Amino acid sequence: MSERTEAMSEAEDDVTEAVAQAVQSALPGADVNVVPDAGGFVVRVVSEHFASLPEADRRARFQEHMTPRIASQVHTWELLTESEAAWYGDLTTAVTPPPAWATALDRVEGEKATSAQITFASDLDQDLDSAPVVTFYSLKGGVGRSTALVAVARRLTSEHGLRVLCIDMDLEAPGLDTLFGISQDSQSDLGVVTALLAYEFGEDPSILDHVVPVDDNGRLFCMPAGRIDSTYAARLRSLEPEIWYRERVNALHRLIDDTRDSTLRPDVVLIDSRTGVSPVAAPLLFDVSDMAVVCFHPHSQARNGTELLTGALLNSTTRRQAPLPLTPEPRFVVSPMPPGQSAPRLADRAKSWIDNWLEPFNDARHGAPVLTAEEITHVVSYNAEVSFSDTVTSDSIRLAPYARIADWVLQIVPEPAPKRGLQNKTSESKAAALAQLTFSTGTAEELDGEQFLQDYVVTRQVSETADPETPLILGRKGTGKTALFRWLAAGKLPGWTPVCVTTPSFRDRPDWSFGPENYDAIDQHLAMSGQDWGTFWQILIALAVHRTEDAADNAGAPHSAMQNLEPGDFAATQAVLNVLQDPMGALRCVDWLRKVDANGKNQLLLLFDGLDTAFGNTPVQRRRRSHAIAGLLAKQADLASKFSRVRLKIFVRQDIWSSLRFENKSHFYGLSRRLQWEDKREYFKVVLKRAVHAPAFQDILRTADPSLVETDVASWTPEQVDMAWSSLVGERMRGERTAFTSNWVWNRLADGNGDHSPRSLLQLFAAALDWEREEEKRSTYDRSVMRPRGLALSLERVSEPALSALLDEEFQELRAVADALKDYGRTPIGEDALRAALGITPEDLITLAREAGLITLNNETDDAARAFRVPDLYRWALGVTRRGPM
Repeated sequence: MSERTEAMSEAEDDVTEAVAQAVQSALPGADVNVVPDAGGFVVRVVSEHFASLPEADRRARFQEHMTPRIASQVHTWELLTESEAAWYGDLTTAVTPPPAWATALDRVEGEKATSAQITFASDLDQDLDSAPVVTFYSLKGGVGRSTALVAVARRLTSEHGLRVLCIDMDLEAPGLDTLFGISQDSQSDLGVVTALLAYEFGEDPSILDHVVPVDDNGRLFCMPAGRIDSTYAARLRSLEPEIWYRERVNALHRLIDDTRDSTLRPDVVLIDSRTGVSPVAAPLLFDVSDMAVVCFHPHSQARNGTELLTGALLNSTTRRQAPLPLTPEPRFVVSPMPPGQSAPRLADRAKSWIDNWLEPFNDARHGAPVLTAEEITHVVSYNAEVSFSDTVTSDSIRLAPYARIADWVLQIVPEPAPKRGLQNKTSESKAAALAQLTFSTGTAEELDGEQFLQDYVVTRQVSETADPETPLILGRKGTGKTALFRWLAAGKLPGWTPVCVTTPSFRDRPDWSFGPENYDAIDQHLAMSGQDWGTFWQILIALAVHRTEDAADNAGAPHSAMQNLEPGDFAATQAVLNVLQDPMGALRCVDWLRKVDANGKNQLLLLFDGLDTAFGNTPVQRRRRSHAIAGLLAKQADLASKFSRVRLKIFVRQDIWSSLRFENKSHFYGLSRRLQWEDKREYFKVVLKRAVHAPAFQDILRTADPSLVETDVASWTPEQVDMAWSSLVGERMRGERTAFTSNWVWNRLADGNGDHSPRSLLQLFAAALDWEREEEKRSTYDRSVMRPRGLALSLERVSEPALSALLDEEFQELRAVADALKDYGRTPIGEDALRAALGITPEDLITLAREAGLITLNNETDDAARAFRVPDLYRWALGVTRRGPM
């Protein structure tokens, strides 16, 4: 026991002994109970001596026996007869003191951080058993707290179809009904104050009599504080929040429970709390609220008080105890943010404060996602129209700034039961699905051919980019270039015979698909002979067509040097060099190809992939690659007019294409397509195609929609994709800024340019599947095969390979930028800080990092103070936290 705890215990013993002696001296035989409570003590004395005394005279019987020091520490006296005591709860059974400011803040001052586990409603896989309570609170007024509540309520009803009850607990300065545009009934005294008083006096009010509908669609309701008249102040003074937790019936609990159990049945209860350290605010924040939305302006006056409040919240547990004690979940709204250049600085200041407040509590999260300001903070800019408006309407433009707060609330609102899918399935169905599911995470080069073709999804994008009349396919590494190449190389495009001229590093790579040493030999010969790369490509194309089965229709060899070649790349390279030495060699090859085009029975699709890595990665090799690819593209433009049944399809990495300089580059305007996942549902088909290979998952989908297993995934409608996705991994995330798994995955797996890699998607689901199999052993989950929480906990395992692919396979020169971001440790990073870390000539590296998607511009409103953000896809691997400059 600490010295401080020992001192407190001794003080409690002293008060208890002194009070007991004083009472026994005046009232022998009285029953005395002394209980620590809210920074002081509650004393209950039960004696029949009080029967003949009015309440005002009862304390006088033993007051003279109390010293002033002891009397000052007792804030509540309960002086009762035995019959009166029967109406009160048992004071001695109180395990914890009631939720009062003194108690909550004392815990913060004494412990600084809790050692108990901090679990939020949004951490749970299962839904809450009743409508969540969200309290909007601020230490000071004028920060838009009530406006935010009304805007969120309207958005939850209009955008998400929820039934929302708003309760005005700002009893000293009510006005929620005015913001909703509700006209006060001058004859009615119904509302929060009247209802609470009725509960205090043991009555059983009809709670719906105190509720007013706000709209005509039956989804938005308000419980006003009450009618403001000459009696309101007297009724308000009659409320005694401090005794709610010592009576058999807790008036506040009854108020909330009765609204939940009424025919109103709200999906969520939003409470507007009084500002400051008011008696009513404490139980709202520290006991009944599942989430506390704390509004403040980042002025130094608000810093200390909001820090203490944060600690008090995170040291509290709510009245919900199942399946385990829950902590009120803090969310922060920085408001109103003034316009101008200071806004980003003020927002970063607020987030830095919040990160510092949260840091001591992250160890108590015990495996749950750590608390970061970026995830639980939202900035609302100043809006004069909103500030000076008497009401908050359903205007979507005015509600838009509060969308993120509404998403926070959605995270903890119980989901409706699934219409179809797992609801009629047993736990064995899910267990079988978990055992059968697999998500291959290898690259397109690594996957077995049969498995690859089985898993490949022919999306709309594939159909468009596979068009033989589109010669140039562009895309980032991992966006599906090689997968499309493999599909075409397997002969899946009807009517076309594929010829693989250059390929990635497959196990069955053809002899004429060269590597760095081969291209080095070719380059040396071209330099000495004065020939260009276009000449080389004419020869290599002829060799590839000649050596590909069923491509040339027994047309003989294009050149004598290509007859009867020995297997291996050496012989192929030697043949090309021999043809290059023949002054007529390249012309012979083109003439041969023209004859094949005219006389052959097949249409030939000449495929070129693997060019990004085939030349090597040294500066000299990269320059060689640029010259070679430029020569290939120039030759394509030349050959296109010569052939009618032969087409070239060239796969080039986007950044390589951007850096190329050659004549007639404009020829490819309109003849190129970029592989970029622009439709998230098309993207999700990649993982769903793998999932439907599991018979048990097919069985689950068959219950949801029989057509899902009767049609190919590629032809699924958006609605069918959504249904299958929800069956696999659920509809909503918890504990993140967005409420939907589809949005979360789409946003988290995007690089700085918004590009998405199917490989990262499969890696995420493979990691989440491993996690789910272990978690299912500890606790079951029946809303989807995989619980959404597994995605959030698996993102870190995707980040490292994504960064490695970027730096090792594409942009080795960006390692300096990655190192600078690691050293800085936060995102966003100011441009000046990044320049200083990179050294003398950072501009090219910063530009390349943006083009590669490693960073993206965070704020374009102030060019003098630009900052760059690291996307979540790379943030974990770089070890940077979401926190702005200090």
